[in-house]
Amino acid sequence: MNKKLRNYITLFVAVLIAIVLTNFVIFDNVTYASVPDEKMEIADVPSWYASRDTLDNGGIVTKHFPTISYEVYVKPKNTQKVLMSKFDNQTYMIEMQKAKLIQPASDSPLKNFTLVYAIVLLALEAVVVVWILCMVFKLVQSIRKGEVFVTKVSKYLETTGILLTVLYLFQFIGSYVIMQYFIREIRLAGYYIVFRNDCNSMYIITGLALMIISQIILMGKDLKDEQDLTI
Repeated sequence: MNKKLRNYITLFVAVLIAIVLTNFVIFDNVTYASVPDEKMEIADVPSWYASRDTLDNGGIVTKHFPTISYEVYVKPKNTQKVLMSKFDNQTYMIEMQKAKLIQPASDSPLKNFTLVYAIVLLALEAVVVVWILCMVFKLVQSIRKGEVFVTKVSKYLETTGILLTVLYLFQFIGSYVIMQYFIREIRLAGYYIVFRNDCNSMYIITGLALMIISQIILMGKDLKDEQDLTI
């Protein structure tokens, strides 16, 4: 086993452990206390979100204004109080774990950052998709020629794995930075924001798996070369 393969396998195992921890464990060491003026209620649609105008013929036109929204994971501050639904002789306790926060686009301090982040992420995803399509085409050509255990096939797979890993890391770092800002700056009535890793972990798992396979192919090439020399 070469050094590169050993490193990739070690990294693969470490990443699996990290994904399990970040997906199933909420890292929250801060204690929050409710304050008397906290209030969460069902209210009318705010004027900054939408307006409704009545036409002369009696019709109603709804106009929506620019807003920006964020999806965050939340936990209740007071575990002794719960949200209950009672309707038609049916009673349920509602546990809210994820919420969508909406505010006017002009009031969002992260508007420019999230826009740049989304554009860069989209561009990176496009690069990965185009590269994978090109790689599949080249791999099919190599297989048709009977060239499976060759250096260029290994390089294709390794480069694809690196791109997928970079894509995941970019997603994770971006979401982590945004969530940490929300945790420190946003205050919700009855709830507080927590960080949860909801990035697509298949990117990095597939990426590292391809990097491992690329090294196995190189080992196969070396064995084939040794057999050819022996013959």
